Amino acid sequence: QAALGHASVAHEPTLSCETLIRDRDMRNPSHSPGGTGELFPDATLPLADGRSLSIDSLRVRYDLVILMLGAGAIDPAAARLLDALARGRSVIEGEDGRVLVVHAADRSPVSSEWRWPFPLLLDAHARLHTRVGALDAEGQPTTSLYVTDRYREIYAATRPEQPDWPATVDDVLQ
Repeated sequence: QAALGHASVAHEPTLSCETLIRDRDMRNPSHSPGGTGELFPDATLPLADGRSLSIDSLRVRYDLVILMLGAGAIDPAAARLLDALARGRSVIEGEDGRVLVVHAADRSPVSSEWRWPFPLLLDAHARLHTRVGALDAEGQPTTSLYVTDRYREIYAATRPEQPDWPATVDDVLQ
């Protein structure tokens, strides 16, 4: 178990969110049609409630929708997506999916104001953000969305400024 505020991130190669976003038709080896061949890294992160969660503990059991939040306030596009995901939670869970939200912060005002029914993981030093390429042009953690299969293979990666940023649960599930 990771101590609160310290992330344990598996040693996997760093992913490039930019590559995943720009090249939607990548020819990487994949065990499933539509996959990228890239795995979302495992990490054990503290939850806002003080417990911790290993992303790998969900492997094989659930497809994942992982919303990475930058440091500071929640991006308005991310808040709208979280609202849509909360409304469609039963649909996601009916498809054996789970939503995880990773905030690039330690305990923060966002944690105390958290209103969505999803685990809020804290990536205090943005190590996981860095591993998956959820960084802006200045290298700061930014909002990004990843959809993986039950083996953590990434099927989609996008950011709010991209035209494929989802607005509904159906957009996410496609």
